[in-house]
Amino acid sequence: MKYIITSLMLMISALCYSQIGRTYPDGHGNRVFFPYGDISFADEVVSFKVGNPSPIEGFGPEEALGIPDSKTSPYSNFCTLGYGGELVVKFTDNVLYDIEGPDLFILEIGALTEPVDAYISKDGEAWISVGRTGGGFSAIDIADYVEKSDVFRYVKVVDVKEKKSGKWPGADIDAIGAIGSSINFQLNAAVSFDTGKYTLKEDTQELADMAEKIKELNGMVLIEGYTDNVGSAESNLTLSKNRADAVKTYLIETIGIDRNRIETKALGQTNPVADNTTEEGRAKNRRVELIVFQNNEIEQKGVVGTWKTTAEGNLRIYKYGDVIAGWYENDGGEILGKMTDSHTMVGQWVENGSAKKCKTDIYGRKNWGSLVLKFNEDFTDFEGRWGYCDDEATKTGWDAKKL
Repeated sequence: MKYIITSLMLMISALCYSQIGRTYPDGHGNRVFFPYGDISFADEVVSFKVGNPSPIEGFGPEEALGIPDSKTSPYSNFCTLGYGGELVVKFTDNVLYDIEGPDLFILEIGALTEPVDAYISKDGEAWISVGRTGGGFSAIDIADYVEKSDVFRYVKVVDVKEKKSGKWPGADIDAIGAIGSSINFQLNAAVSFDTGKYTLKEDTQELADMAEKIKELNGMVLIEGYTDNVGSAESNLTLSKNRADAVKTYLIETIGIDRNRIETKALGQTNPVADNTTEEGRAKNRRVELIVFQNNEIEQKGVVGTWKTTAEGNLRIYKYGDVIAGWYENDGGEILGKMTDSHTMVGQWVENGSAKKCKTDIYGRKNWGSLVLKFNEDFTDFEGRWGYCDDEATKTGWDAKKL
């Protein structure tokens, strides 16, 4: 299970690893790829209403958080909704939005396929129905229900009352993830602004650390300003706008991020993340959120895209800053690494099976090894060298052309 990261430095450290794209088991013998890796999955239970009849054993709602990790012997690490049960979860370190193709992933496990009705929300109050899943692994495209610029933080799943009998009636939810996902940074207003003011304090180290990471990701940035509910709604809306604009100016003038990559949105006292009746809660609600979306228009000109390889079929490659991740369409094999210069990736390959097993594992698999990819000048092909486990990457025959 993932926990909410409250420390900026812990968040940035975690992002170095969790933002690497990887595949996950879908509960039915296959794997699905998430471009942002572990942070793509739901982080917090907002509410849970167990159905009637309820499951014979607990398997509480927290088991639906984080990456897919259910077990069948014995059964564990999933949430059984019960007949007609309802679960609401929230994304805290990422958001859900519309991309090309499927956007929302719901993994329902078990021998029986038990569908759910799925809903999404910006604030946890106004809900949009995005359809009924077929049970098992379900990938939902939200394009028909939303605007391109919309971002969502809440997902609700409701058992549709198809399977009433058995020890675990209702859908069994292992994980809920955003395939269409972005990284969400939260800036504590108390650290960066004086009370009621919108001029950034001189000590902006928290923002500086965050901004450098945002620059490295090289994506589009949406800055959202929020306040608590003290004062009028109108004055809070103005304050949130001015604070969002101040952060935008800092990113442009101090960090050097292109102004055309940045948008701001003033949301005032709406969408609180904590209880406004307590000082601690109000402090959490006074915040600026920076949401970073992958800039596909820029990245597709380089290593990003689908490559036809001589070794294992088509390979899809993704890039976030200098981090590279990819997966093979035919067997769920993966690559991961970093760009060491503009045209060289150094990392590892990971497979479900190979001629040699390693003593240690990557992503729970012992079939892995070293990998170096050298891209040509215009990124139309690459030559690869590889090795088993920790061996030097000297073997050849891992070449590809871009489709």
